[in-house]
This record gives sequence, structure tokens and C-alpha cells, in this order.
Amino acid sequence: MSETKLPDTDITPEEHYSRPRALVTALLKWLECEFFGLFICLSVIAMRVVMHTAADVIFGAAGLVCYIVVLSDFGLKQGAKARVKNQIRGDNVRPIFGFLLGIVSQLPAAAGLAVFALSSSLPAFKIMNTGLWGIIDLFAPTMRTPDIRPALWAVYPLLLVLQAAAVGICFVLGLNNEDLATKIIYKKQE
Repeated sequence: MSETKLPDTDITPEEHYSRPRALVTALLKWLECEFFGLFICLSVIAMRVVMHTAADVIFGAAGLVCYIVVLSDFGLKQGAKARVKNQIRGDNVRPIFGFLLGIVSQLPAAAGLAVFALSSSLPAFKIMNTGLWGIIDLFAPTMRTPDIRPALWAVYPLLLVLQAAAVGICFVLGLNNEDLATKIIYKKQE
């Protein structure tokens, strides 16, 4: 079975891969994640009455997966665009740019964490992280700042790093034209 390859044609008028456009799109991906996260947040609030902490765990994990799927798709598509520009137009986009996109995609969330650290406004922090509300609720079960468990300060930055790494890794996969699904499903015969 042959591997599925992304097309090696370039019909776009741009001569080079638009790094500024990719960076702005990375910032907007945070907003897209929050939009999807809103529905997950509403589910957490509704189901918490019945399921208690289990709702936080289930919908917190669902929110994190939703974020990672959106960001991974973005990284993969940007990597594929960069690969085409590298091959056809002679551009020189490096794999490290994908990790920069990942960092940029997490800047609004990191800024929200910084504002929260300075102002201690837990409701605003939770609203800025609707998809991760369930995970945050595990460490801050009420809207009162004194009820925050110190582990939140360690776990939340790890979530941001995980999301940024997903963008970077998927960018590299797209840049190298790696198709994981085909490799997993149709293991090469040696």
C-alpha cells in the first residue's frame, strides 16, 4: 500500500511562506479553542451537579483533547504549507518555526495566567480558559482565590507547554510530509 502524500503543487500567488500570517493565525487559534471550550465548560457546569469531581476529570480531559486536536491540525497544515513553499518556491522554513507557532498560540493563555497571578481574579482566569475549566476546577473548586491548591501553579503551565509542543511536533510532521495514520495502520513489511 502506498503512503498518502500531500500534494506537491503550489497554486498560491505568494512567493514565500507567510510567517507573519502564520503567527497571527496561531494567536487566533487560541480564540478558536476557547470557542469550542465554551461548550465543554457548559457541560462541566451542568454535569458537575450529578457527577461531582468525575465531571471535572472527564470534561477537563475532553477540553484538553479538544485544544490539542485543534492546535495539532493547525500545526500539521502549516507544516505542509511550509514544505510546499520550501520544495517548489525555494523558501527556507525551518522546523523550529513550528515550535515558535506553538509558543505564540499559547501567549494569550500565558498572559491570562500572569494577570491571574498579579490580580488573583479567579473568575476571570476560569473564563479565559473555558475548555480547561474542569482541570482548573480540580485545583480551584470554588471561585474564591484562597481555595486554590498550589498544584495549579505547576499543572497549568505544563498544559500550556503540552499544547505548544503539539503544534511544534505536528508542524515538523507536516514539514517532513509524515503520515502517521498510514504508518500505524499499514506497518511497512520488511
